[in-house]
Amino acid sequence: MEKYAKLFTKAALIYLVLGVTLGVAVAVNPVLGPRLRFVHIHFNLLGFMTMFIAGVAYHVLPRFNARPVPWPGGVKYHFILHNTGLIGMCLAQVAGGLVDEGWPRIMFVLFAIVGAAGLFIMAGNLYFILRPVAEEENAS
Repeated sequence: MEKYAKLFTKAALIYLVLGVTLGVAVAVNPVLGPRLRFVHIHFNLLGFMTMFIAGVAYHVLPRFNARPVPWPGGVKYHFILHNTGLIGMCLAQVAGGLVDEGWPRIMFVLFAIVGAAGLFIMAGNLYFILRPVAEEENAS
């Protein structure tokens, strides 16, 4: 298994543990809900689900479709941007990002853009792995 496919999978498992722990904390103490619910949901969805899918997809899809990842360096950028965006967005949310005005909101939006950039890299890489061979032959 390639380095980044493995890193995505390991990070996904870490986010799963963090997301479930936050979910239990909110269940035990609902007062924590307004600030931590967002973090709980995003650690589970963008952290666990999306990163697990990315790790498996980067490992399996090139083999199933007999195509390399078109931009292998992009996988590294995807990993860095995805994690930076997710963690930054969640920290900004805890500081009041979706509720308060000022720097927490600005930081929230900036980290959301960083995370989205990573996901766009993933979408591009995986889309072009899945392109049928006939499309390439018709293009020449």
